[in-house]
Amino acid sequence: MSARLLACAAALVLAATGCSSSVDPDDPARLNRPGNDGANGDVQGVHVRDAFLLGEMSTASPTASPAGQQALYAVLISNRDRPDLLERVTVEGGGTVRLVGPVELRPYEAATRPDQPIGMASGILGNYVPMTFTFRDAGAVRMAVPVMARQGRFSGLPSSPVGTPTPTSTPSPKRSGPTPKPTVPPEHATREPG
Repeated sequence: MSARLLACAAALVLAATGCSSSVDPDDPARLNRPGNDGANGDVQGVHVRDAFLLGEMSTASPTASPAGQQALYAVLISNRDRPDLLERVTVEGGGTVRLVGPVELRPYEAATRPDQPIGMASGILGNYVPMTFTFRDAGAVRMAVPVMARQGRFSGLPSSPVGTPTPTSTPSPKRSGPTPKPTVPPEHATREPG
């Protein structure tokens, strides 16, 4: 093998494996998006993970139905040092989303669960639905939210919210002195441009 071919092979191996030897938890090479089937987006320290609409049982490509309603699922995670609120979710090109209730995001916590819908969507069509999640302070993030067929890991999910939303407690008053930042697990963290 020629030296040039060996150098190219070594470069490809290093690029594929990630040659960072850093143990810094903020190293961008360690902060990846989670592997999931839904849409992911970030805005000013708020992370939307695994957002999807729950469609019907189908062996073909699932689609949202304009006549019916689909449950909207998303895990919302705050990596901010102050509370925020999901104000609304809008659908581009028609349709509406009605949130289950106020979705408050407390600092450095997940605000929603992956097995409970955060709202109901109606009047939409397609396999991917352009949606904008708007937060009071962080701003808005636009994503193409997929419609998932009720099969596999989606088969046991509720097709509508159960009961009434439980109000979240108000944030505790600020303590004097520095407040330690909890660590967000790497599968939920992303680095935002500075």
